[in-house]
Amino acid sequence: MNYWKLLVQIVCALALVACAPKVRTYEKTVTSSVPTNSNSALSQAANRLGDPKDGRSGVKLINDGEQALVSRLLLAAAAERSIDAQYYLLHNDPTGHLFAASLLQAADRGVRIRLLLDDMDTSSYDAMTAALDYHKNIEIRLFNPFWRDQSLLVAGLTDFKRINRRMHNKSMTADNVFTIVGGRNIGAEYFLAQEEMNYADLDVLAAGPVVEEVSKSFDAYWNSEFAVPARVVVGEPETFGLSEARERLHALVEEAKQTQYGEALRKSARENFADGALSLDWVPARLYADPPSKAAGVDNSDPILASQLLPYFEDARDEVNIVSAYFVPRNNGVRWMTELENRGVDVTVVTNSLRSNDVAPVYAHYAKKRRALLRGGVDLYELRPDAYQVQRRGINWAQSRSGLHSKAFAIDDRYLFVGSFNWDPRSVNINTEMGILIDSPSLTAQTMGALNEVLPAYTYRVTLENAGQLKWQTRDEDGTILEYDSEPTGSAWDHIVSGFLAILPIGSQL
Repeated sequence: MNYWKLLVQIVCALALVACAPKVRTYEKTVTSSVPTNSNSALSQAANRLGDPKDGRSGVKLINDGEQALVSRLLLAAAAERSIDAQYYLLHNDPTGHLFAASLLQAADRGVRIRLLLDDMDTSSYDAMTAALDYHKNIEIRLFNPFWRDQSLLVAGLTDFKRINRRMHNKSMTADNVFTIVGGRNIGAEYFLAQEEMNYADLDVLAAGPVVEEVSKSFDAYWNSEFAVPARVVVGEPETFGLSEARERLHALVEEAKQTQYGEALRKSARENFADGALSLDWVPARLYADPPSKAAGVDNSDPILASQLLPYFEDARDEVNIVSAYFVPRNNGVRWMTELENRGVDVTVVTNSLRSNDVAPVYAHYAKKRRALLRGGVDLYELRPDAYQVQRRGINWAQSRSGLHSKAFAIDDRYLFVGSFNWDPRSVNINTEMGILIDSPSLTAQTMGALNEVLPAYTYRVTLENAGQLKWQTRDEDGTILEYDSEPTGSAWDHIVSGFLAILPIGSQL
């Protein structure tokens, strides 16, 4: 009996060894961001926009999706020396085609392109990746890649700890002079280009010293052990080469230009970026980012983003306003927010409702903490899925379902943070994140004032009655106050699924 038990153990051990991750060896070069050229067109543009050269950074908040895409395309068109971009997702759709084509056109002009993509969703366009990476001025690296010679099942069984940790950062920097940091990935739903569902989101366009900080963070990720040259993962171009990629992107861009959305982009460019239309607020601003070593999943001396931001909340005196697409507070989070309330800090949270949330488990594990949050004094608002129909702006908003994708918070009408960081365990402990903290009472007050104006019509305010009954309140288009005694969004099936998901022990992974 012991003999057979030993034999089974040996066979199992050999099977595990056979399925263990391979040791990958490859070469890659260490590169850094280019020094700023004071004579470049973008440097001159920053000067015209009022750069005081005193340590303050110029910032502009971009909440309109069409404007957000235009700003990226115009930066690519104006770049003369370098473009550094890192994104969690780059979709194979018209907005992704426009973005990729803008990088290719810049590379054809001699601009050095470094594109760092998380490998969560890139395999569907490996041929295009390989072709573009073959350009002498383009290098693409994949963060924590899924090796193409290994099935997802095997990777999940043998390498889960690594592949579970993703790079959620989002930034694009041109000539080390202007950068865009925020919550948007590159995809139609982030730029008001989808008919089914579009996201409300927020970016910061910035110039000045904070750009150097973004570039330094990008270099750390680019040169880290987790950023693997794309050709190591996807191989060399085969039947689909660089010339085919150029022809394909050109055709896709021309097709996109002929659409109603293409005209909306041209209109946005004229209205928001023509001479004299763009302005920046020059204020103290600082980048906060997770170290790339967080992807290793081990403790190290580099503090993670959440701990870097904690002192601002510890010093909060009056109010904390949180906008988070994915909000999963867990027990510790509920206690922490309750403690803020107990010392006189008003806490307000804006997140997704059942119907506006695109990740059902996230909503389920948030919803089961609603009563505890409300008992602790937290004010809760949930986005209406018809918010775009109410606002009726943008080419697709009139018919599109709304979803919140913004990640921002404000403290005491002074500090405003905009980035990729959600208030959930995944952003805190698992994925890497980044964002810009702006120190500006006027800009923060203006932003929070605008938010407070739209909350009554675009969200449901959730309250708790004395008997423990939840209520949802909103304002109709004609000003009528509407109240609901049960969750006003989602189907009966959505509620059943949500209830089931809430009991699963998966909260730490959300």
